[in-house]
Amino acid sequence: MAIGPAARGDATGEARERHGGPGSGGAGVAPLTILGGGPAGLALAYYATRADIPVALYEKSTRFGGLCSTFRCGEHLYDSGAHRFHDRDPEVTRDVRALLGDELLRISAPSQIYERGRFVDFPPTPLGLILSNGLRDAGKLAGEIISARLAGKRHCESFADFAVSQFGPSLARRFLLDYSEKLWGLPAVQLSPDVATRRLQGMTVRSLLVEMLLPGRKAKHIDGEFLYPRGGYGRITDALAAAVPEDSLHGGRQVSRLDFAGDRVRSICFGDGTSVEVGDGRVASTLPLTRLVELLGDRLPQHVREEAGKLRFRHIRLLFLRLAQPTVTPNASIYIPDARFCVSRLYEPRNRSAAMAPVGETSLVVEAPCFAGDPVQLLSDEAFAARVIDELSSIGLVQPSRVVEWRHHFLANAYPVYSLDYTRSVQIILAGLPAIANLDTAGRSGRFFYGHLHDQMRFAKDYVAALTPVGAIASQPA
Repeated sequence: MAIGPAARGDATGEARERHGGPGSGGAGVAPLTILGGGPAGLALAYYATRADIPVALYEKSTRFGGLCSTFRCGEHLYDSGAHRFHDRDPEVTRDVRALLGDELLRISAPSQIYERGRFVDFPPTPLGLILSNGLRDAGKLAGEIISARLAGKRHCESFADFAVSQFGPSLARRFLLDYSEKLWGLPAVQLSPDVATRRLQGMTVRSLLVEMLLPGRKAKHIDGEFLYPRGGYGRITDALAAAVPEDSLHGGRQVSRLDFAGDRVRSICFGDGTSVEVGDGRVASTLPLTRLVELLGDRLPQHVREEAGKLRFRHIRLLFLRLAQPTVTPNASIYIPDARFCVSRLYEPRNRSAAMAPVGETSLVVEAPCFAGDPVQLLSDEAFAARVIDELSSIGLVQPSRVVEWRHHFLANAYPVYSLDYTRSVQIILAGLPAIANLDTAGRSGRFFYGHLHDQMRFAKDYVAALTPVGAIASQPA
C-alpha cells in the first residue's frame, strides 16, 4: 500500500500522512501498520501483502532486517550472530524455500564448547567426555545422569533445578549452567526453567544418551544440521522485504509518540516531526515490550507500568574479525562458558557457506553479552576488539598477526532475560494491552519471547490469517 505525501499540518506543526483508502488494497480489509522492521515486522508485512492487506511498516534504522541481517566487509559476508534456520515448521519452511529457491542450503557442521582448556564436542560425545575428563570422570557423569533420571520428575522452580534434574550436577554446570549464566547475566537459580524450552530445544536426555551411548547415530538438536541461505542469513529478511511493495516500507522513522482517539491508536508520531494516521486499521508493534509500555504511558494502569520496569533485555557486542588464513575450525559454532572471558560464542561464516569469504581468507564473528553499564559494554570499540583478540589468542584460535581488520556492531535488546518472575510480568502487561482496542504485539522483543525465525514467521502467518475474512493466507501459495 502506498503512503501519500503530507496531506496537511495539524496544530503542532507536524506533517501528517494518511494510509491509502479503499482502493489501496484488499477490498473490505482494514490496513495494517507495523512498528519495527526486524524479522517479525517483515514477516507480518510479507504475509499481509500475500493476503492483499494494505500495509505500512516503520523502522527507526535506514536498514531493514534487525537482528536477522547480513553485513559486508570487502569480499566477506557475515551475519548479526550465529544464526541457523531450523526446519521445524513445514509450512514456514516451504514459504522460505519459495522466497529463496536453491539459495537455501542444508548444512551439517559440528559445534564445540571450550571446557577446561579443551574444545569438546557439543552436545557431548563419549570420546569428547573421555578426552576432557578421563574415563573415570566420564563414567561419573554418566552415573549422575542415571541417578537424576531414577529420582523421577520433580518440581523445578529455576533453570538450575531443571538442568540438574535432567543431566546431573556436574554435566549441568559445565555444559549448560555456566553458559546460560553468562548469556543472560543472572545466576542459574534466578533464571526461569523456560530457558530450557526456548534456548535448548532438542538438547534432551534422550538426545544426549543417543550420542553418548550410540556414537554412530546422531540425534536432532539445535546444533548440527540446519538450513542456511548461500548468501547469508539476512537473505531471508531481504527476500521478505523484496516481496512487499517498496512504498510500504519506511526506514529512518523512530516512533516518539502514539496519539489516541478514545481507546484506539489514532496516529503514530516520529522523531523527525512527521506522523501518520492509522485510520480504522490495526497497529502491530514489534518494538521492545518495555518501550511500548513507555509509549502508552498513563493509558495503562500504574501496576502494569511497574511490571514493565522489572523486565530486562541482554545486549550483544558483535565483533567481526577478517583473518589472513584459509580456515580456523570446521565448527558451526564454538561456545565459551568460562566467566573469565567476555566472549560467549563465535562462529566462522565460511563453515555455513563458502560464499561468505573469499578464497585464502576466513573470518570469525564473536559475541559478547552485556547489560547497559557493564564493564564490557563501557569499553571503547578499540579496547573491546583488543580484548577479544587477546582472549581468542590465549585459547589458540587466533594469531593477532593474522587479523587484517575488524568491525564492531552493538545489538541492543538481543535477548529477553528470563528471570524467575518474568512470566508473571509479561502476562500482566499483555493482559493490560487490550485496553488499546487496535494494538497488538509481535516478535521476540515485542512479546518478550525468545523464539527462532520460524516461530516469528508462524506467528505472523497466523496473525494475518486472523485479520482476513476467511483466514485465506494459510492456504495461499507464496
